[in-house]
Amino acid sequence: MTTLPESKPSQSPADWLKSAAWLFYLAVGLEILFMISPAALYFYSLYGPALNALDHFWATAWLTQFFLPHISTTRSLLLNALPGIGGFLATVGAVWFLAAAGQLYWSKFHRRGLVTTGLYGLSRHPQYTGLALFGLGALLLWPRFLVLIAYVAMLFLYRALAALEERRCVEAFGEAYRDYQARTRPILPIAPESLGVRWVEIARTRLGRIPALPIVATALAVVIALGLREYALTQITAFYENHSAVLSPALLSDRELRSAYRTALADAGVWQAITSTGTAPLVVHVLPQEWYLADLPLDAEPMSGGHHTPATFDRRHYKLLFSRARTHEPRAVGKDIIRSAHGLNPFLLASVDIAAGTVSIVETPPAYVRWGDIPTPLF
Repeated sequence: MTTLPESKPSQSPADWLKSAAWLFYLAVGLEILFMISPAALYFYSLYGPALNALDHFWATAWLTQFFLPHISTTRSLLLNALPGIGGFLATVGAVWFLAAAGQLYWSKFHRRGLVTTGLYGLSRHPQYTGLALFGLGALLLWPRFLVLIAYVAMLFLYRALAALEERRCVEAFGEAYRDYQARTRPILPIAPESLGVRWVEIARTRLGRIPALPIVATALAVVIALGLREYALTQITAFYENHSAVLSPALLSDRELRSAYRTALADAGVWQAITSTGTAPLVVHVLPQEWYLADLPLDAEPMSGGHHTPATFDRRHYKLLFSRARTHEPRAVGKDIIRSAHGLNPFLLASVDIAAGTVSIVETPPAYVRWGDIPTPLF
């Protein structure tokens, strides 16, 4: 957008659709921001039931799952760097958007007309550039499949809105805006000129006038995300045994992970709890004793903040969270347990000393995480 439209007495159906799309994306795409805000409990009182409704059906439960590690340190430097990259992109995108909006409103306040300098000299729609960067950063920070689909949908909405705004600008400014179009890239300031040409060509074809292109792009994004999840599952600390998945958010050796699990299983109270909680797949999270993760129901009185995961920790003492997977595939084994699980039913929290081979504490964990009964990352 290079100028602000004049106010209208009423909104068209397209305007209402745009507003509804924005509200949907704010709820889905920016969930991570609501989680860390004071309004988190209120937000999830409205949004949580929608997530749980998706989990209720086999065909939609996968939408609430995560395709990248969120709570786990992995053996991949790239995967470990993604949260930092996401935070950087979100920050740059927010600053870019605010700077572009400020430039636009300053011009309107001073009645300068068409804005073609500054960020608008780099691209015709720098606000959408900022929003796209911010959304990508938020996606890397909170990589839920539903967020991915919402992000792809919003990219297409940005492109449609940009085309609509440009038609209005041509009507308002005529040849001056056409000259500006000819010398300035549409949204991405670093994209080659040929990319803009290809967008125009696609828009003029039948493919660009029907939902096929967004559907294909969304399907491709989901396939790539599934591939990333498969790679991530090979890089986390985990082992699988029959009907059980044992994994650690920390980067443990296989010996440490198995020793913590075997020590807990040797306790009569732990074994009794396992055998009396049904037959759904077992998911066990092994954490250093001093670690805290808000995404797992570990403590009745959660710490402030999200994660406390010091890189240096006591490699003798661990706590194990035992849960039954919420899944539509109750006979899942191996990695299929994690692929199919859309939530956890925690039933036991045990503290172990792997050097002494003892279990010191066996207790019942909270039923849910601090935000209530919502699907959170498993790895």
